[in-house]
Amino acid sequence: MAATPPPAMAAPDFDNAKMYVWIKGLEGKANNMLREINVLKNDFIKRSNQLSKDFKSLSDDFLDIRHEQEKINQKLVLIIGELKQTAGQEEVATLKRYLEYWNPLNFVTQKDLERAVESKLEELKQKKTPEKQK
Repeated sequence: MAATPPPAMAAPDFDNAKMYVWIKGLEGKANNMLREINVLKNDFIKRSNQLSKDFKSLSDDFLDIRHEQEKINQKLVLIIGELKQTAGQEEVATLKRYLEYWNPLNFVTQKDLERAVESKLEELKQKKTPEKQK
């Protein structure tokens, strides 16, 4: 017996109308995907530009801070140099001892000294003159 040929595959039941609807559906989905991709791409570009601006701003701020720090360091070096030229504790203590020893508050001016000497001389003259009258 001869083998009967297998039944032929049934031809798909596609007609032009179904094919057109199916292709239009796929085309709509592809267009939606393209729009979403464009939205995502534009959002990515905007964020990338904003991040670039923020990074530039931070870089400028960092550079300004470095310049300020350099200025502060220069001022500190100047202050330290000036402080090295000032008197130390030992020198101040020595000056304090001398000032306490001399006690400048008890110094007199030349005019004060001359007046004191003149008044003493007057007292001595007055003491001698009454003695001579006796």
